[in-house]
Amino acid sequence: MKGFTLVETLLTTSIAVIVGIVLLSIFLNHTGVFYKQNALVTEGLGLNDAMSVLSNQIRQGVSVAAGYPESSPTILSSDTVLVLKLPALSSSGVISNVYDFVAIFPDLSTPTVLRMQTFPDPASIRPGSNQVLTTLLQSVKFTYYDHSGNVVTPTNAALVGVDLTVLSKTGSIGSSRTTKAVVDLRNH
Repeated sequence: MKGFTLVETLLTTSIAVIVGIVLLSIFLNHTGVFYKQNALVTEGLGLNDAMSVLSNQIRQGVSVAAGYPESSPTILSSDTVLVLKLPALSSSGVISNVYDFVAIFPDLSTPTVLRMQTFPDPASIRPGSNQVLTTLLQSVKFTYYDHSGNVVTPTNAALVGVDLTVLSKTGSIGSSRTTKAVVDLRNH
């Protein structure tokens, strides 16, 4: 009975090792591409969700407030902070001349977090909240416009422009994502 020679065994083993390395390389490349594509989709969905929440809050606002609380503000509207005045709610609808406030701003301790806090009036049934809109914030910019599209101070705004950019989870340089919107306030 004849077996394999040492040369045949070494040749077969070498070919198997080379094929194994090629297959492993293909697998690792595929996994990396899958991770990057999955991260890009997740970033895009997160950006769309954050912009959707921002747009809905602006549409509900009757005006942009100078700050919250109104008497001695600790949160002030600016190009990176938006304080909205919303009609307070009761079980039968809107309460006249009573307002809730929503502040949207980058978190001071964690700048990549975009936070939205709701401060209801005691007469309102709207729940208070402290919500994170994104944990991938690169930048947010609010621009305040009048009906003609001229830039105005926050308290004179009829429209609010939002420019939101999130960081990439893939670690790729320059792969951040940006979305922009200009949204009408409720009474305008």
